[in-house]
Amino acid sequence: MSCPLWKFTKSKRERAGNGRSAIRGSVSAETIATLLLLLILGIGIFALAVSSTSAYSRVYEGKSLNSELRVALSFIHMKIRQNDLKDAIRIEENPVNGDPAIVIREEYEDEAYEIWIYQDDGKLREALMPEGMAPSNELSFEIADVDGFTVKIDQNLLSISVWLNQDEKQLKLESSVMLRSG
Repeated sequence: MSCPLWKFTKSKRERAGNGRSAIRGSVSAETIATLLLLLILGIGIFALAVSSTSAYSRVYEGKSLNSELRVALSFIHMKIRQNDLKDAIRIEENPVNGDPAIVIREEYEDEAYEIWIYQDDGKLREALMPEGMAPSNELSFEIADVDGFTVKIDQNLLSISVWLNQDEKQLKLESSVMLRSG
């Protein structure tokens, strides 16, 4: 059964492959809705990827800074444990910048040397110097990136702190070592 209106527009319609008639050049609401849904989904996935990337980089940077501090403390612990002899470890003022430094006395082939562990210019440094000679940055090795370093000794307990300044906050690690040598 056909309606006169249908007969009037019949010349613009063609039969689609699925048995329905379609008007040439028209787009259905379902197609537009599908495209809008795909566009919204694409924008959402892109926003998720961008936020994930920034979150990952913040986490990675934090772990990297924490790793630097752990390396610094581990190095200091290793040097102290290797040289924990009576009167071999002391705290002195660093001649480079006046901050505290760990000085470890060692003997190599009947000659006395001092290992200076100190912080200067954002680096934890180690200098192996003949006994009585002051360290300098030119004669030292960089151990790790640290913005600050403090060390105190109370009886046989050596307390060490290292930190890095990141943006407006400070990442700090502290450790204590009991000296066996007394």
